Amino acid sequence: MNAPVPAILAQTGTVRGPVSLDVALGQALVLPRVSFIVPTLNEAKNLPWLLPRIPSWAHEVVVVDGRSTDDTVEVARRLRPDVKVVMERRRGKGAALQAGFNAATGDIIVMIDADGSMVPEEAIVFVGALMAGADLVKGSRFLQGAGTDDMSLFRMLGNWGLTQIVRVLYGGGFSDLCYGYMAFWRKHVATLDCDCDGFEIETLINVRALKNHLNIVEIPSFEASRISGESNLHAIRDGWRVLKTILRERVLSQVSLVSYGAAQLARRLGLPFRTGGSLCASKVPDAQAAYESANTLNSTVLAGTNFVLHAAGWLEGGLASCYEKFMMDVDQLGMQQKFCEGVDLSENGQAMDAIRQVGPGS
Repeated sequence: MNAPVPAILAQTGTVRGPVSLDVALGQALVLPRVSFIVPTLNEAKNLPWLLPRIPSWAHEVVVVDGRSTDDTVEVARRLRPDVKVVMERRRGKGAALQAGFNAATGDIIVMIDADGSMVPEEAIVFVGALMAGADLVKGSRFLQGAGTDDMSLFRMLGNWGLTQIVRVLYGGGFSDLCYGYMAFWRKHVATLDCDCDGFEIETLINVRALKNHLNIVEIPSFEASRISGESNLHAIRDGWRVLKTILRERVLSQVSLVSYGAAQLARRLGLPFRTGGSLCASKVPDAQAAYESANTLNSTVLAGTNFVLHAAGWLEGGLASCYEKFMMDVDQLGMQQKFCEGVDLSENGQAMDAIRQVGPGS
């Protein structure tokens, strides 16, 4: 007699009982194929909270393990027999996510942490925003209805400062820069071209989405505390990497204009001019490093630079260097030196004595 009225009416056939989200979705619309990417490093105690709660409408769950020393992989396979496990030898969240992007086969990619701080049930809101026209959807802990239990005041101030820098340099209106709950159409993986290995990958995705004029939507998301274990995030070290990523992405794309403008101002004031050359965003001495270095060095030379620092050997915007890149740049510098010297029109340089002795047409 104390049963809820809707339940009693449902038993008698008067009304239908509530249906699950999966059934309701199946009756209303067809979802795109959604791949959940879960980077892990010693998360065996947290996966029992996360994996069973990933919605059944997910096309696939890709766990990318970064050489865990516990039984993370075994726990993942036991909890979800259909899980796709990718073993990534490189360290870092960025490396794991890159491997996950390459392994995903769905139409949509959802990035979610394995530590229990992100609510899997929120994913349907991300997917809905993408289906409504967004290219990339990112969670924010600082919108109405959002929040966090996992940020110290120091980290919160750092995140605010980095967010403001991005808003000034790139435009947009981000309220939360360093939060990894994101979703985007897989077709944009090539556009975002993620090439960093650490926690700065979230910032890199955001700024490259802005640079490529993708349609970005922020939605409120709540971040809970990590369930078990220690976080691999180091506020100062990783914050510095994020800042360098922001500046590198902005400065390298505008280096030619910066060099020209500064050189013109120096000439107007009658001052010597110093700048850099042979800079690139690539992390290895490859074709990208070669042509980016040639472009930046060419603008440096044409700007009339008097003194050049960082002229050879630099990679990743000056964060690294190597001998192979040094030799590539030395070759480029030799070519630029010949270019700057110009053509020798002197009597000796043109061998005028020999021309006079032989005569034209001889």
